Order: sequence, then structure tokens, then C-alpha cells
Amino acid sequence: MFDYKKFEDDIVLAMENTLKKWVWEHDDIYIMSLDCARDMTSIGIIANTREYLSEQTDEESEDYWYYKYCEAEWELWEADGLLKEISAYMNKFVEENDERFTNPETFEYLPIFDEHCDNIIEACEKALVRFKQSISNDFPDLLITFNISEYLDSEARTEIFALLNSQEAAEEYAESIEDFN
Repeated sequence: MFDYKKFEDDIVLAMENTLKKWVWEHDDIYIMSLDCARDMTSIGIIANTREYLSEQTDEESEDYWYYKYCEAEWELWEADGLLKEISAYMNKFVEENDERFTNPETFEYLPIFDEHCDNIIEACEKALVRFKQSISNDFPDLLITFNISEYLDSEARTEIFALLNSQEAAEEYAESIEDFN
């Protein structure tokens, strides 16, 4: 059995530790994302700084929203330490259940994998809420996102963003999501 509660707890700790490390090096981090692989075998953290954003584009540019919110364009990436351990047990669980998760003829995911995926997403959302609460005094304006590339649609990403951030930030994100999703 996959321990979704341990997974949630480990993500919170990894995000807190990563943020502590990054703010030591960068004083202008404005956004941080938890990024999960579609096959549920790995997880990482991505963030961006205002300085790096300004090096890529300016607020008047038509590309601004893309660079502001597209994780692939951000400066800071982390997948080591505790995140590497989390990814290892995510990957091990998927490997051990490969025959239950994937149709061997079509290579499509089966409903039991979809259930696991839903549980991973739920644990990630809970972890992000807990993380946001734990940093709210020191980093009240830090934006938090969650992404599973080529899986979460614009509506799902917007709902998760709204859960974690201010109404004003959520409105801006929703208005510009087609520019970066």
C-alpha cells in the first residue's frame, strides 16, 4: 500500500526545506510550484524570481504571462534530497503495480491507476495547503501552484491556484492561463 499521509507530510517538509535554501540565495522569489510527473513516478519543486522574470520579459510584453506562470521557463529547480527519496518510493510503487496499473496490450492506464493518481493529487493539494499555512507569516505573498504536465487542464490548475492564493492573484492567473498552459 502507498502511504499517502507520509507522502503528504514529506512534501510539506521538502517544500519548507527547499524554500529555506532558496531564500538564502534569492530574496525575490515570487512563485513556487509542486510539479508531479504524469506517470506518478517523481515529484519536484520549481520556483521563479522577479529578477529572472525581468531578464526574460517585461510587463508590457505579450509574452509576460507566459514567463510569469509557465514552470518550464522558471529559474529554480529542485529534485534532490528528500524529493529524490519521495520520487524513489513513488517510482517503486508504480513499478511494483505496473501490471495492475497499465493494460499490457494498449499500454493505457487502468481505473486502479486513475484512483492512485487521484489520491496522489489529493495528497499534493493537502500538502500545498499545509505548506501555504506554514509560510504565511514569513511569505504572505508567495504564490503557490501545482502542475502535472499534459494532465491537469486549465480549469483544474485554476481551481488549485485559487485554493492556495489570494482572490486577486487567482483572477489574474485565470485570465492569463491560456497564455501558458
